[in-house]
This record gives sequence, C-alpha cells and structure tokens, in this order.
Amino acid sequence: MRLKGKSAIITGGGSGIGLACTQLFCDAGAKVAIIGRRKDRLESTAKEVGDQVLTIVGDLTKDNDLDRLVSETINEFGKIDIVVNNSGMFAGSPIHETQDKDWDTIMDINMRCVFQLTKRVLPYMMVRKSGTFVHISSILGLIAVPGVAAYNVSKGALLQFNRSLAMEYGSMGIRSNAVCPGLVKTEMTEELMKDEALMKEWSKDYPIGRFGVPEDIANACLYLASDESSFVTGVSLPVDGGFTAH
Repeated sequence: MRLKGKSAIITGGGSGIGLACTQLFCDAGAKVAIIGRRKDRLESTAKEVGDQVLTIVGDLTKDNDLDRLVSETINEFGKIDIVVNNSGMFAGSPIHETQDKDWDTIMDINMRCVFQLTKRVLPYMMVRKSGTFVHISSILGLIAVPGVAAYNVSKGALLQFNRSLAMEYGSMGIRSNAVCPGLVKTEMTEELMKDEALMKEWSKDYPIGRFGVPEDIANACLYLASDESSFVTGVSLPVDGGFTAH
C-alpha cells in the first residue's frame, strides 16, 4: 500500500500506460481520477479496477474540461496528491512537409495540456505544501530521430518543463519527475509494431532484448509518485531497455 491515503489524477487513464498506472496506483492504495474522450473505455476501466476510480469524460485541450477535472477530483477526494501527465499523441513527417496545423496539434496535446493541468493543480498543492508530478515523456525527448521533429520537440520541451517545475516549487514540498519510455506495446504503437522486419531491426538497439510493456512504465511512475522517491526531483528517467545507453 505504497500510496495509501493518496489521491491522483492520471490523464489518459483508460488505455495503455495510463491504464497500467491506474491499476497499479489503485492496487497501491490510491484513489484515482481518470479523464479521456472515450466514455466506454473509462467505464470499462472503472469496472475492472473498482470504486477507487473517478471517471471524467472530457478533452484535455478544452479549458472547461480541465477546470471540471480538477474541481470534481477535489470534490470527490478532497485533495490532489499526484498528477500523472500521460496523455499524448505520436505523429511524424519530414520537417519541410510538416503542416502548421499538425505541428500545433502535437504541441497542444503533448505540451500545452500538461502546462494547463499543472497550472490548475499547483495552487492546491502549494496550500498543502505537498504534491508530486510525473510526466510521461519519451526517449525522443532525450535524443532525436528523423521524420518526427514535432514529436521530438514536444517531448524535449516536456523535460525542460519538468526541470523548471522541480526548481520553482521544490521549496514548497512539490516534486516533479519525468519518465522517458522506449518503444512500448500500446494501442498507439500497435500498427507500427506489425512491421516485423522493422521491429527485428529496431530490437538490435535494445540491449535487454525486448520492447517495453505498459507495466514497465507504470512501475517507474509508482516509484516516482511514492514517498520512496522523496529525495528525487527534476529527473528524466529512461525506461527503455538500455536504448539510450548507446
């Protein structure tokens, strides 16, 4: 029960890494609010996990839905101890072919939504002088690969936001850390991972000999969200099977 008595918001908590975090955090004793656009997915998660989950159907790009997420979580749980900024999107094209609207969409979902939710939660944490943020970035926030510049930049910006948050609010008892997953088997990567030849080639870059699963990332998030990491802040933690050890 490493999170007993804690309450958390997990964005994108109905699938993939977010779902694994929701399950693990609830198993560890937390109460969790999850938000997403697919009502059926959220209801399925709540049914699977139990009454520790508050489901909120909403769109993180809409200010009213962000306000509602925070207010309903406070009303239901009385506080917000942990925020896992997990929601994101992946898309790519060469820089000279990237449309302005596509660039803006990736930045909006991968970075602006994180800023907007964090900004809304911080005042509650500042009053209590306690709180923890965990941001799901990517190894592509640490290194760059061709063809996905907008994604690279959005995840790199998230790591700098993480460090800024840690520096600015550490004296108030608020911690911020980021997890940088390698390739993980989720709904978002499902089509990509069907390319067996490509996966065989990419697997050579993973010393541990496999790609990730959502639980690998959730375990890292649990550590960073728990009091076990009370002396850890501003960290960008690769969980990547050794990919960035090259």
